[in-house]
Amino acid sequence: MLTTASLPTEERRRYSELRQVLTRPGLLRGNLVQVRVTCGKASCRCARSPRQRHRGLYLGVSVDGKRRMIYIPREWEAEVREWVERHAHVRELLEHLSSACLQRLKSRQR
Repeated sequence: MLTTASLPTEERRRYSELRQVLTRPGLLRGNLVQVRVTCGKASCRCARSPRQRHRGLYLGVSVDGKRRMIYIPREWEAEVREWVERHAHVRELLEHLSSACLQRLKSRQR
């Protein structure tokens, strides 16, 4: 039986970091996409100059095999960015841990 104490230091550190990251709520798979849009008002600055278009933030995510763009309100932006970054970090940690287990399997070490 493999125990955490028997793992190499770097692997133990990654398991510990993974547990710490997962104690905080919010994981969101997807990419944040910033777009510039014209609002449609004839008197607005965005109608006169493409450089003056309004900024919009969207989450690009695949749902049921279809790409979706979900609008992120400004007041949610910081929180959603954190969720997306947390998901990427967890995924990176899992890749490292999976790679270490694969190496153990190849070398027939527990």
